[in-house]
Amino acid sequence: MLGPEDVRRHAEMLGNRAKKNHRVLAKKMESRAIGAYRLYDRDIPEVRAVIDWYEGHLVVGEYAREQTAVVPGYLDALCDGVAKAMGVPRERVHARERWAKATGAETRVEVREHGMRFEVSLGDDPDTGLAADLRALRQRVRAEAAGRRLLNLYGGTGTFTVAAALGGAPSSDTVDLSGKGLTRTRQNLGLNGADRADHRTVRADVRKFLAESRTKRRMWDLAVLDAPSYVAATPSGDGDEMDLARDHHALLEETLRVLAPGAVLYFVAHHQRLVPELGGLRVRACEEITEETVPEDFRNKTVHRCWRLLV
Repeated sequence: MLGPEDVRRHAEMLGNRAKKNHRVLAKKMESRAIGAYRLYDRDIPEVRAVIDWYEGHLVVGEYAREQTAVVPGYLDALCDGVAKAMGVPRERVHARERWAKATGAETRVEVREHGMRFEVSLGDDPDTGLAADLRALRQRVRAEAAGRRLLNLYGGTGTFTVAAALGGAPSSDTVDLSGKGLTRTRQNLGLNGADRADHRTVRADVRKFLAESRTKRRMWDLAVLDAPSYVAATPSGDGDEMDLARDHHALLEETLRVLAPGAVLYFVAHHQRLVPELGGLRVRACEEITEETVPEDFRNKTVHRCWRLLV
């Protein structure tokens, strides 16, 4: 078990490394108007944590492990060390257990990204509402969106929808079962002057939505499938279980059936153990572009995987 001296040393090491990394990244990110980026990503073997910067706020998350789970106040000590080293008020350093609900009061912050603005939630949501690792992919979607109808599946807070709208997409459908996420999609569209009726938010199970859309012969020209690793069935029955490792091939097939000839589909997976089964899909081309979509501030180059499929 870690003792008090070990905890103090971990906190000091983490704070010093975060300060060093910030010194390297801050000017570069500010020159690109990027307000959210990764400062620390398990750089030091003893400290299995990540730190993300959000416009002067920091989110410190630890990967769960036995050595620290039994140490009272370990994550708070890491936050204290980061605040001290970086000269950031302690109330701006937010503790978050990896893959668990965050603790503390909610803080809403507007974040810049290449001329776009997104509202993030720091403190009580399972995630902030902005995946910083998908920054480069949002730029790709924005660059390809002119004149294309967007389908954003498992759309979350609509960050890809905003990118497409600002890139010239005449319409979009953002589909998710989370009413809260869709409300935040509308807020994000509003922040960017794009809250128009043609950018629709649809509260629905993705696979049921795709089946209904095919029946109605609805078609889209650009799509993003950024599915979670697992979705449990809802007690009400309006949402079915989805296991990405098991269901991704069928999910891709169902998505491709509602895409027009020449359409582009971006498939993103954060599932670390996903074995992609992409053979037999009716596409003209399928290319993995992960090396182009993981930003330079992410030391973990497998934080996600991404494929571009051309219909």
